[in-house]
Amino acid sequence: MKKLIVTLMFCVGTIAAKSQVKVSAKEAVNYVGKEVELCDSVYSSRSLENLSLLNLGGAFPKEVITVVVFKADRAKFEKDPVEIFSKKRVCVIGTVTLYKEKLQIIVNDPKKIKLN
Repeated sequence: MKKLIVTLMFCVGTIAAKSQVKVSAKEAVNYVGKEVELCDSVYSSRSLENLSLLNLGGAFPKEVITVVVFKADRAKFEKDPVEIFSKKRVCVIGTVTLYKEKLQIIVNDPKKIKLN
C-alpha cells in the first residue's frame, strides 16, 4: 500500500510539472496569474543595478512581456541573463503577473529559462 501511495504521488507530481500551458508573448495577456511556458524572441534587454530585463514580443517600450531576474538571483546564472539571452529565442516557465500595467514573468531559477 505504501509503495502504491508513493507511486501515485510521483505520477501526480510529474503531471503537475508538465501542466504549464505553452503560449507566445502575444497570448500571455490571457494568462495573468497562471503559470505558463512562454516561447518567444528577446527583442531588447537591459541590465540595471538591481535587475536584468529581457523584453519579449517587441523592443522596449513596445514589449509585450518582460522577463525579470533580480540581482539576488543573477548569481545563480553562469553570466548575466542579458549576456546569455539577448537577441535570442527563449522559453521561460513562470507565472504571468502585472507590474505597473505591464506583463512580466519573474525568474529566480536558471532552470526556468532556456534557449529555444
